[in-house]
Amino acid sequence: MATSASYLEEVAGGMVSAAAFEDDDAAVSAVQLLRDSGVREQDISIIAKDRRRAELVAGDRAWVPGKGWGGLFARLMRLPSGGIPREVRKRYGKALSSGQIVVVAAAGDQPPDTIAALLRQSRGDLVDEWWQAPTQLFAPPELAGPF
Repeated sequence: MATSASYLEEVAGGMVSAAAFEDDDAAVSAVQLLRDSGVREQDISIIAKDRRRAELVAGDRAWVPGKGWGGLFARLMRLPSGGIPREVRKRYGKALSSGQIVVVAAAGDQPPDTIAALLRQSRGDLVDEWWQAPTQLFAPPELAGPF
């Protein structure tokens, strides 16, 4: 089976939508709803203060930033910012600090406002859309799905 990289282009970046979730079940529900609507696993990223919690929410349905990375990027993930892009920290830093889970999805086959609506439907807070510069937020091409 062929694999494909995230829609979020390595050079140009792309549109993303995101939301914060109070509880794990709501975040899992959001990830499943995104997948059911056609968003690929490698285009969904789960961020939480506790990496193990993010991995449990992501399961085999989504990506956790830094998964499978080594070298310099692995060291960046251990910094206080956790290797999380500045735009995500700016928009969701307080939510992450308070223990919420953030689900970020790259807009590929669907417009970002459609993804945002799905996140709202799943009880997401702080739903937002923006142009994300190139980042290591999603799976690199060599590690992209299937998971």
